[in-house]
Amino acid sequence: MHHFEPRLLCLLFAATPLLAQQNEPTPPSAGHSVAALAQNAFVDIAKKTRPSLVSVRAFERVPSAVDAAATTEPKPAEPKPEGWVETAPPDYPGFRMFASGSGFVVDANGDILTCTHLVQKEAGVLADLVDVELADGSRVIVEVVGMEPTVNFAILQPMVFPNGHDRTLPPLKFGDSDAMQCGQWIVAMGDPAGPEKFFAAGSFVALPQRDCYQDLLSSFFMQVAMIAHPEAYGGPVLDLDGNVIGILAPRKPLPGGKTNEPRWGIEYAMPSKIVAGLYDSIRTARSFRSPWLGYAVMSRAEIAKARGLEAYQAMDKPKAGIMLENVYDPSPAKAAGLQPGDWLVGFDETRIFTPVDFQKCLYLAGIDKEVELEFYRAGETFKRKLKIEVRPAGAIPR
Repeated sequence: MHHFEPRLLCLLFAATPLLAQQNEPTPPSAGHSVAALAQNAFVDIAKKTRPSLVSVRAFERVPSAVDAAATTEPKPAEPKPEGWVETAPPDYPGFRMFASGSGFVVDANGDILTCTHLVQKEAGVLADLVDVELADGSRVIVEVVGMEPTVNFAILQPMVFPNGHDRTLPPLKFGDSDAMQCGQWIVAMGDPAGPEKFFAAGSFVALPQRDCYQDLLSSFFMQVAMIAHPEAYGGPVLDLDGNVIGILAPRKPLPGGKTNEPRWGIEYAMPSKIVAGLYDSIRTARSFRSPWLGYAVMSRAEIAKARGLEAYQAMDKPKAGIMLENVYDPSPAKAAGLQPGDWLVGFDETRIFTPVDFQKCLYLAGIDKEVELEFYRAGETFKRKLKIEVRPAGAIPR
Protein backbone atom coordinates (compact mmCIF):
# COMPACT_ATOMS: atom_id res chain seq x y z
CA MET A 1 0.00 0.00 0.00
CA HIS A 2 1.37 3.37 -1.10
CA HIS A 3 1.46 6.32 1.24
CA PHE A 4 1.57 9.94 -0.01
CA GLU A 5 2.52 12.95 1.94
CA PRO A 6 -0.47 15.28 2.47
CA ARG A 7 1.41 18.14 0.76
CA LEU A 8 2.08 15.98 -2.34
CA LEU A 9 -1.61 15.01 -2.57
CA CYS A 10 -2.62 18.68 -2.55
CA LEU A 11 -0.22 19.47 -5.40
CA LEU A 12 -1.51 16.51 -7.43
CA PHE A 13 -5.18 17.48 -7.10
CA ALA A 14 -4.37 21.12 -7.88
CA ALA A 15 -2.64 20.13 -11.14
CA THR A 16 -5.46 17.84 -12.36
CA PRO A 17 -7.64 20.66 -13.87
CA LEU A 18 -4.58 22.05 -15.68
CA LEU A 19 -3.84 18.66 -17.25
CA ALA A 20 -7.48 18.32 -18.34
CA GLN A 21 -7.41 21.77 -19.94
CA GLN A 22 -4.26 20.89 -21.90
CA ASN A 23 -6.01 17.85 -23.43
CA GLU A 24 -9.11 19.81 -24.51
CA PRO A 25 -9.21 20.86 -28.22
CA THR A 26 -8.41 24.51 -28.90
CA PRO A 27 -11.47 26.37 -30.22
CA PRO A 28 -11.00 27.70 -33.78
CA SER A 29 -10.00 31.30 -34.15
CA ALA A 30 -12.19 33.86 -35.87
CA GLY A 31 -9.83 33.86 -38.84
CA HIS A 32 -10.04 30.09 -39.17
CA SER A 33 -13.84 30.22 -39.13
CA VAL A 34 -13.92 32.81 -41.90
CA ALA A 35 -11.47 30.77 -43.99
CA ALA A 36 -13.60 27.66 -43.49
CA LEU A 37 -16.69 29.52 -44.73
CA ALA A 38 -14.84 30.62 -47.87
CA GLN A 39 -13.57 27.09 -48.39
CA ASN A 40 -17.10 25.68 -48.08
CA ALA A 41 -18.34 28.23 -50.64
CA PHE A 42 -15.70 27.07 -53.14
CA VAL A 43 -16.60 23.42 -52.51
CA ASP A 44 -20.27 24.20 -53.15
CA ILE A 45 -19.44 25.97 -56.44
CA ALA A 46 -17.37 22.98 -57.60
CA LYS A 47 -20.16 20.51 -56.75
CA LYS A 48 -22.75 22.67 -58.48
CA THR A 49 -20.69 23.32 -61.61
CA ARG A 50 -18.77 20.08 -62.23
CA PRO A 51 -21.68 18.19 -63.91
CA SER A 52 -21.96 20.98 -66.52
CA LEU A 53 -18.28 20.94 -67.53
CA VAL A 54 -17.01 19.01 -70.54
CA SER A 55 -13.66 18.18 -72.04
CA VAL A 56 -13.54 19.26 -75.71
CA ARG A 57 -11.41 17.16 -78.06
CA ALA A 58 -10.66 17.88 -81.72
CA PHE A 59 -9.58 15.22 -84.23
CA GLU A 60 -8.22 15.15 -87.76
CA ARG A 61 -8.23 12.34 -90.28
CA VAL A 62 -5.15 10.17 -90.57
CA PRO A 63 -4.34 9.18 -94.18
CA SER A 64 -4.80 5.48 -94.78
CA ALA A 65 -1.83 3.30 -95.64
CA VAL A 66 -3.00 3.16 -99.26
CA ASP A 67 -3.30 6.97 -99.49
CA ALA A 68 0.07 7.47 -97.84
CA ALA A 69 1.76 5.04 -100.24
CA ALA A 70 0.26 6.82 -103.23
CA THR A 71 1.44 10.28 -102.18
CA THR A 72 4.80 9.71 -100.50
CA GLU A 73 8.07 7.96 -101.19
CA PRO A 74 8.39 4.52 -99.58
CA LYS A 75 10.23 4.69 -96.28
CA PRO A 76 12.46 2.05 -94.73
CA ALA A 77 10.89 0.05 -91.95
CA GLU A 78 11.35 1.71 -88.56
CA PRO A 79 12.90 -0.35 -85.76
CA LYS A 80 10.47 -1.72 -83.22
CA PRO A 81 10.37 0.36 -80.04
CA GLU A 82 11.77 -1.19 -76.89
CA GLY A 83 9.93 -1.40 -73.61
CA TRP A 84 6.26 -0.73 -72.90
CA VAL A 85 4.13 0.09 -75.96
CA GLU A 86 0.55 1.33 -75.88
CA THR A 87 -1.70 -0.98 -77.89
CA ALA A 88 -5.14 0.34 -76.95
CA PRO A 89 -7.31 0.97 -80.04
CA PRO A 90 -8.01 4.62 -80.92
CA ASP A 91 -11.33 6.14 -79.91
CA TYR A 92 -12.15 6.76 -83.57
CA PRO A 93 -10.27 4.58 -86.08
CA GLY A 94 -8.76 6.70 -88.81
CA PHE A 95 -8.60 9.86 -86.64
CA ARG A 96 -6.05 11.32 -84.28
CA MET A 97 -6.63 13.94 -81.58
CA PHE A 98 -4.70 17.18 -82.15
CA ALA A 99 -6.23 19.63 -79.64
CA SER A 100 -8.19 19.58 -76.40
CA GLY A 101 -9.62 22.06 -73.94
CA SER A 102 -12.71 22.81 -71.90
CA GLY A 103 -16.31 23.83 -72.39
CA PHE A 104 -19.58 23.99 -70.52
CA VAL A 105 -23.28 23.37 -71.11
CA VAL A 106 -25.32 26.53 -71.43
CA ASP A 107 -28.92 25.55 -72.18
CA ALA A 108 -31.43 22.74 -71.70
CA ASN A 109 -30.98 21.56 -75.31
CA GLY A 110 -27.36 20.73 -74.54
CA ASP A 111 -25.58 23.57 -76.36
CA ILE A 112 -21.95 23.84 -75.24
CA LEU A 113 -19.77 26.95 -75.33
CA THR A 114 -16.02 26.80 -75.85
CA CYS A 115 -13.17 28.53 -77.72
CA THR A 116 -12.83 28.49 -81.51
CA HIS A 117 -9.08 27.80 -81.52
CA LEU A 118 -9.73 24.42 -79.85
CA VAL A 119 -11.77 23.10 -82.80
CA GLN A 120 -9.62 24.43 -85.66
CA LYS A 121 -6.74 22.71 -87.39
CA GLU A 122 -3.45 24.49 -87.99
CA ALA A 123 -4.73 25.92 -91.27
CA GLY A 124 -7.66 27.50 -89.44
CA VAL A 125 -10.28 25.14 -90.89
CA LEU A 126 -12.65 23.16 -88.71
CA ALA A 127 -11.58 19.86 -87.20
CA ASP A 128 -12.74 16.73 -89.01
CA LEU A 129 -14.40 15.44 -85.83
CA VAL A 130 -15.11 16.97 -82.42
CA ASP A 131 -16.33 15.22 -79.31
CA VAL A 132 -16.84 16.07 -75.66
CA GLU A 133 -16.31 13.99 -72.56
CA LEU A 134 -19.08 14.50 -70.03
CA ALA A 135 -18.77 14.48 -66.25
CA ASP A 136 -19.93 10.84 -66.14
CA GLY A 137 -17.17 9.79 -68.55
CA SER A 138 -19.44 9.42 -71.57
CA ARG A 139 -18.11 10.65 -74.90
CA VAL A 140 -20.47 12.43 -77.24
CA ILE A 141 -19.78 13.44 -80.85
CA VAL A 142 -20.77 17.08 -81.36
CA GLU A 143 -21.37 19.43 -84.28
CA VAL A 144 -19.89 22.92 -84.42
CA VAL A 145 -23.05 24.95 -85.11
CA GLY A 146 -21.56 28.45 -85.03
CA MET A 147 -18.52 30.50 -84.11
CA GLU A 148 -17.05 34.00 -83.94
CA PRO A 149 -13.39 33.52 -84.84
CA THR A 150 -12.43 37.13 -84.07
CA VAL A 151 -13.29 36.78 -80.37
CA ASN A 152 -12.50 33.02 -80.19
CA PHE A 153 -16.01 31.81 -79.37
CA ALA A 154 -17.68 28.60 -80.60
CA ILE A 155 -20.98 26.77 -80.04
CA LEU A 156 -21.21 22.96 -80.05
CA GLN A 157 -24.35 20.82 -80.27
CA PRO A 158 -24.30 17.18 -79.02
CA MET A 159 -25.27 14.79 -81.80
CA VAL A 160 -24.28 11.16 -81.10
CA PHE A 161 -24.73 9.91 -77.53
CA PRO A 162 -23.72 6.47 -76.24
CA ASN A 163 -26.51 3.90 -76.25
CA GLY A 164 -28.73 4.28 -73.20
CA HIS A 165 -27.60 7.79 -72.28
CA ASP A 166 -30.53 9.93 -71.12
CA ARG A 167 -29.16 12.94 -73.09
CA THR A 168 -29.81 15.25 -70.13
CA LEU A 169 -27.04 17.81 -69.67
CA PRO A 170 -27.39 20.30 -66.79
CA PRO A 171 -26.79 23.89 -67.97
CA LEU A 172 -25.09 26.75 -66.18
CA LYS A 173 -26.69 30.18 -65.92
CA PHE A 174 -25.26 33.48 -67.09
CA GLY A 175 -24.48 36.06 -64.43
CA ASP A 176 -24.01 39.82 -64.76
CA SER A 177 -20.42 40.53 -65.79
CA ASP A 178 -21.02 44.27 -65.55
CA ALA A 179 -21.75 43.94 -61.81
CA MET A 180 -18.26 42.64 -61.01
CA GLN A 181 -15.81 44.86 -59.12
CA CYS A 182 -12.06 44.72 -58.65
CA GLY A 183 -11.17 42.56 -55.66
CA GLN A 184 -14.19 40.26 -55.76
CA TRP A 185 -13.67 36.50 -55.57
CA ILE A 186 -14.06 34.53 -58.79
CA VAL A 187 -13.65 30.86 -59.62
CA ALA A 188 -12.45 29.36 -62.91
CA MET A 189 -13.03 25.73 -63.82
CA GLY A 190 -12.00 23.46 -66.65
CA ASP A 191 -11.82 19.86 -67.76
CA PRO A 192 -8.62 19.04 -69.69
CA ALA A 193 -8.57 15.80 -71.68
CA GLY A 194 -7.97 12.74 -69.54
CA PRO A 195 -8.33 12.49 -65.77
CA GLU A 196 -7.09 16.04 -65.09
CA LYS A 197 -9.49 18.62 -63.67
CA PHE A 198 -8.96 22.34 -63.12
CA PHE A 199 -10.28 24.57 -60.34
CA ALA A 200 -8.78 27.87 -59.25
CA ALA A 201 -10.01 30.65 -57.01
CA GLY A 202 -8.78 34.09 -57.95
CA SER A 203 -9.83 37.71 -57.90
CA PHE A 204 -11.58 39.90 -60.40
CA VAL A 205 -9.24 42.58 -61.73
CA ALA A 206 -10.90 44.71 -64.42
CA LEU A 207 -14.02 45.07 -66.54
CA PRO A 208 -13.71 45.45 -70.31
CA GLN A 209 -13.08 48.99 -71.50
CA ARG A 210 -15.19 48.45 -74.62
CA ASP A 211 -18.23 46.39 -75.55
CA CYS A 212 -17.06 46.51 -79.18
CA TYR A 213 -14.25 44.23 -80.37
CA GLN A 214 -13.83 45.69 -83.86
CA ASP A 215 -10.76 47.79 -83.03
CA LEU A 216 -8.84 47.02 -79.80
CA LEU A 217 -9.53 43.39 -78.93
CA SER A 218 -7.74 43.46 -75.57
CA SER A 219 -10.22 46.12 -74.39
CA PHE A 220 -13.07 43.67 -74.99
CA PHE A 221 -11.88 41.11 -72.41
CA MET A 222 -12.28 41.03 -68.64
CA GLN A 223 -9.15 40.43 -66.57
CA VAL A 224 -8.83 38.01 -63.64
CA ALA A 225 -5.85 37.24 -61.39
CA MET A 226 -4.87 33.55 -61.62
CA ILE A 227 -2.86 31.18 -63.78
CA ALA A 228 -5.02 28.80 -65.79
CA HIS A 229 -4.13 25.38 -67.13
CA PRO A 230 -3.70 25.69 -70.94
CA GLU A 231 -6.54 23.21 -71.45
CA ALA A 232 -8.85 25.13 -69.10
CA TYR A 233 -9.45 27.66 -71.90
CA GLY A 234 -13.08 27.45 -72.95
CA GLY A 235 -14.14 26.81 -69.36
CA PRO A 236 -16.32 29.14 -67.28
CA VAL A 237 -15.37 31.96 -64.94
CA LEU A 238 -17.93 32.01 -62.12
CA ASP A 239 -19.09 34.36 -59.40
CA LEU A 240 -19.68 33.10 -55.85
CA ASP A 241 -23.26 32.15 -56.78
CA GLY A 242 -21.93 29.77 -59.43
CA ASN A 243 -23.18 31.89 -62.35
CA VAL A 244 -21.08 32.34 -65.49
CA ILE A 245 -19.59 35.82 -65.77
CA GLY A 246 -17.10 34.93 -68.50
CA ILE A 247 -15.28 32.32 -70.58
CA LEU A 248 -11.55 31.77 -70.10
CA ALA A 249 -9.79 32.55 -73.38
CA PRO A 250 -6.20 33.29 -74.40
CA ARG A 251 -5.71 36.80 -75.72
CA LYS A 252 -3.54 35.55 -78.60
CA PRO A 253 -4.88 32.14 -79.65
CA LEU A 254 -3.53 29.95 -82.44
CA PRO A 255 -5.41 27.16 -84.25
CA GLY A 256 -4.83 23.70 -82.89
CA GLY A 257 -5.50 24.72 -79.29
CA LYS A 258 -2.26 26.67 -78.99
CA THR A 259 -1.40 30.16 -77.78
CA ASN A 260 1.71 32.30 -78.11
CA GLU A 261 1.37 34.56 -75.09
CA PRO A 262 3.33 34.35 -71.80
CA ARG A 263 1.57 33.42 -68.54
CA TRP A 264 2.09 36.09 -65.89
CA GLY A 265 -0.86 35.47 -63.59
CA ILE A 266 -3.36 37.63 -65.49
CA GLU A 267 -5.93 35.68 -67.50
CA TYR A 268 -8.55 37.02 -69.90
CA ALA A 269 -12.21 36.13 -70.17
CA MET A 270 -14.98 36.96 -72.62
CA PRO A 271 -17.64 38.83 -70.59
CA SER A 272 -21.00 37.10 -70.15
CA LYS A 273 -22.91 40.20 -71.27
CA ILE A 274 -21.39 39.95 -74.75
CA VAL A 275 -21.27 36.13 -74.83
CA ALA A 276 -24.99 35.82 -74.09
CA GLY A 277 -25.87 38.15 -76.97
CA LEU A 278 -23.47 36.50 -79.41
CA TYR A 279 -24.68 33.03 -78.43
CA ASP A 280 -28.32 33.73 -79.28
CA SER A 281 -27.63 35.43 -82.60
CA ILE A 282 -24.81 33.16 -83.82
CA ARG A 283 -26.78 30.03 -82.87
CA THR A 284 -29.82 31.28 -84.76
CA ALA A 285 -27.90 32.37 -87.85
CA ARG A 286 -25.40 29.46 -87.74
CA SER A 287 -22.65 31.95 -88.49
CA PHE A 288 -19.03 30.79 -88.86
CA ARG A 289 -17.29 33.93 -90.11
CA SER A 290 -16.87 37.44 -88.74
CA PRO A 291 -19.33 39.88 -90.36
CA TRP A 292 -17.94 43.35 -90.90
CA LEU A 293 -19.11 46.82 -91.92
CA GLY A 294 -15.90 48.66 -91.19
CA TYR A 295 -16.47 50.70 -88.05
CA ALA A 296 -16.01 50.42 -84.29
CA VAL A 297 -18.61 51.78 -81.87
CA MET A 298 -18.80 53.16 -78.34
CA SER A 299 -21.67 53.02 -75.86
CA ARG A 300 -22.80 56.16 -74.06
CA ALA A 301 -21.33 54.95 -70.78
CA GLU A 302 -17.98 54.34 -72.48
CA ILE A 303 -17.98 57.86 -73.98
CA ALA A 304 -18.70 59.45 -70.60
CA LYS A 305 -15.93 57.42 -68.98
CA ALA A 306 -13.37 58.14 -71.70
CA ARG A 307 -14.13 61.84 -72.25
CA GLY A 308 -15.64 62.88 -68.96
CA LEU A 309 -19.26 63.39 -67.98
CA GLU A 310 -19.33 67.11 -68.79
CA ALA A 311 -17.93 66.59 -72.28
CA TYR A 312 -20.44 63.80 -72.90
CA GLN A 313 -23.37 65.91 -71.73
CA ALA A 314 -22.26 68.76 -74.01
CA MET A 315 -22.13 66.51 -77.09
CA ASP A 316 -24.63 66.87 -79.90
CA LYS A 317 -26.29 63.46 -79.82
CA PRO A 318 -29.62 61.73 -80.52
CA LYS A 319 -31.92 60.33 -77.84
CA ALA A 320 -30.87 56.76 -78.74
CA GLY A 321 -27.94 55.19 -80.53
CA ILE A 322 -24.24 54.41 -80.24
CA MET A 323 -21.34 56.46 -81.59
CA LEU A 324 -18.94 55.44 -84.35
CA GLU A 325 -15.49 55.62 -82.77
CA ASN A 326 -13.44 54.64 -85.83
CA VAL A 327 -14.14 54.12 -89.54
CA TYR A 328 -11.77 51.87 -91.49
CA ASP A 329 -10.51 52.65 -94.96
CA PRO A 330 -11.29 50.86 -97.21
CA SER A 331 -14.60 49.50 -95.90
CA PRO A 332 -18.34 49.54 -96.65
CA ALA A 333 -18.72 52.28 -94.01
CA LYS A 334 -16.05 54.48 -95.62
CA ALA A 335 -17.56 54.00 -99.07
CA ALA A 336 -20.95 55.09 -97.68
CA GLY A 337 -19.44 58.34 -96.38
CA LEU A 338 -19.68 57.53 -92.68
CA GLN A 339 -17.42 59.39 -90.26
CA PRO A 340 -16.13 58.99 -86.71
CA GLY A 341 -18.59 60.79 -84.45
CA ASP A 342 -21.68 59.69 -86.38
CA TRP A 343 -24.35 57.95 -84.31
CA LEU A 344 -25.91 54.63 -85.36
CA VAL A 345 -29.57 54.75 -84.31
CA GLY A 346 -31.27 52.12 -86.50
CA PHE A 347 -30.44 48.79 -88.16
CA ASP A 348 -33.20 47.91 -90.65
CA GLU A 349 -36.31 47.89 -88.43
CA THR A 350 -34.43 47.64 -85.10
CA ARG A 351 -33.61 50.64 -82.91
CA ILE A 352 -30.07 50.54 -81.56
CA PHE A 353 -29.35 51.44 -77.93
CA THR A 354 -26.21 49.45 -77.07
CA PRO A 355 -23.29 47.79 -78.90
CA VAL A 356 -24.86 44.40 -78.10
CA ASP A 357 -28.00 45.44 -80.04
CA PHE A 358 -25.80 46.22 -83.04
CA GLN A 359 -23.84 42.95 -82.75
CA LYS A 360 -27.03 40.87 -82.63
CA CYS A 361 -28.41 42.55 -85.74
CA LEU A 362 -25.11 42.13 -87.59
CA TYR A 363 -24.96 38.35 -87.06
CA LEU A 364 -28.66 37.76 -87.66
CA ALA A 365 -28.49 39.67 -90.97
CA GLY A 366 -25.40 37.76 -92.08
CA ILE A 367 -22.58 38.17 -94.56
CA ASP A 368 -23.52 39.38 -98.09
CA LYS A 369 -26.79 40.87 -96.83
CA GLU A 370 -27.52 44.49 -97.74
CA VAL A 371 -28.92 46.38 -94.76
CA GLU A 372 -30.33 49.86 -94.29
CA LEU A 373 -28.77 51.77 -91.41
CA GLU A 374 -29.96 55.02 -89.90
CA PHE A 375 -27.44 57.56 -88.58
CA TYR A 376 -27.44 60.89 -86.78
CA ARG A 377 -25.01 63.71 -87.55
CA ALA A 378 -25.12 67.44 -86.67
CA GLY A 379 -28.78 67.48 -85.72
CA GLU A 380 -30.05 65.47 -88.70
CA THR A 381 -30.73 61.80 -89.44
CA PHE A 382 -29.89 60.06 -92.70
CA LYS A 383 -29.96 56.51 -94.04
CA ARG A 384 -27.37 54.46 -95.89
CA LYS A 385 -27.47 51.00 -97.44
CA LEU A 386 -24.40 48.90 -96.74
CA LYS A 387 -23.51 45.34 -97.70
CA ILE A 388 -22.13 43.21 -94.87
CA GLU A 389 -18.75 41.71 -95.76
CA VAL A 390 -16.39 39.15 -94.24
CA ARG A 391 -13.83 40.82 -92.02
CA PRO A 392 -10.69 41.14 -94.17
CA ALA A 393 -7.38 39.75 -92.95
CA GLY A 394 -5.94 43.24 -92.78
CA ALA A 395 -8.62 44.37 -90.31
CA ILE A 396 -7.73 42.03 -87.45
CA PRO A 397 -8.28 43.88 -84.14
CA ARG A 398 -5.18 45.07 -82.32
